[in-house]
Amino acid sequence: MRHLLGRLIKTAWCLTVVFTLSSCGGGSTTTSEPVYQSCVLIDNDYDIDDMMAIPLVIGNKHVAAIIQSEGYTLPQASAPALDQLINNLPDQPNQRKIPIIVGGVQAQSPNLSQWPWLQFFRSMMNLSNGLLSSLPAQAQLNPTYPTEVTNAVANCNAVSVLIIGTYTSFVNYSPLIRSKIDKVVIMGQAIGDTSRTPGRESFNCNYDFTACQQAMGQLQGLNTFFVDIPRFNDCHDTTNPPAHCYNPSYEMVAGDNGVGGLVNRGLPGHLKQALMNDIQCSSFYTSPETIGHPCTSLSTWVPADVSTGPGGEMLLWDETAALFLLHPEIFSLYYPSDPNIPGGLHYEPTLVNESYAQTIQELRKLWADDTNRAEHIQ
Repeated sequence: MRHLLGRLIKTAWCLTVVFTLSSCGGGSTTTSEPVYQSCVLIDNDYDIDDMMAIPLVIGNKHVAAIIQSEGYTLPQASAPALDQLINNLPDQPNQRKIPIIVGGVQAQSPNLSQWPWLQFFRSMMNLSNGLLSSLPAQAQLNPTYPTEVTNAVANCNAVSVLIIGTYTSFVNYSPLIRSKIDKVVIMGQAIGDTSRTPGRESFNCNYDFTACQQAMGQLQGLNTFFVDIPRFNDCHDTTNPPAHCYNPSYEMVAGDNGVGGLVNRGLPGHLKQALMNDIQCSSFYTSPETIGHPCTSLSTWVPADVSTGPGGEMLLWDETAALFLLHPEIFSLYYPSDPNIPGGLHYEPTLVNESYAQTIQELRKLWADDTNRAEHIQ
């Protein structure tokens, strides 16, 4: 009788408690995992803007897992580099460790010569932008990563997916969790949206165009938001970009000019260290015009240092998509001024006082404030 009563009490407890416990299945070990009403999956390819976007989401949402996909970096190298940034905090050793999933790669990678700056950024990001003094051991590819994604969100009632990399992994795991997805936020524009960048696809789409095409079909019926930023020709490869350029600024990290900067603690402090260290990285340059130029971690994101180093354009691409996930109310559907060009297919930041300069300054401040909330990981 006592044994039967004990079993009845245990059964009732298992039915009413809000935790999933292995002991309820009859096992001898007891572990608990809370059930979350809402979770986020971050799917990225770990470029410098991914590095700057991920912590601000971590500080404000429960991130169930981060998925590394082939793109700017290869997932075998980016997964351990990102793990060292977010899960190895010297001053916060007891923080929750966020699962990092080694995602998909292409059977044959594209010809990299069309992106001459790519090898430089891969070399930098494999060291978490110079935060690490040596390359960590590479992770192993795992063809069952879609199951890992499914397991990561097992205790999530709803899942928001933030895609700030290629679609290489998404097309394989999204069908398995489709019933849980409440929204998908994507950096860039859909195939066929020519309202802002006519005639060309984003890097995230173009790098694995087959997966991008497949994803466009899978996204039908899902609550999907494409997010982009204004593009201006005079923002490209310049040491002194005009005020209307949506680029990161040194002050938004270091603190000044009314932005605030990052705190020196926890994940924000670790990110700040990665963005501002003095790594000597000139050996990573591959183009003849940059060989021998000085190089520090600033060479990947501060416009003047990017221009004199690897060259090109560095804008707040992924950071803006992450901010949309947190603050959709400050964005609007984009409609071009030319009535002959259809719009309304992607979102851009709503102009503050009709001023691009004020808008980008507000985004920088919001980025710093949200990133600083990652001092304590949820």
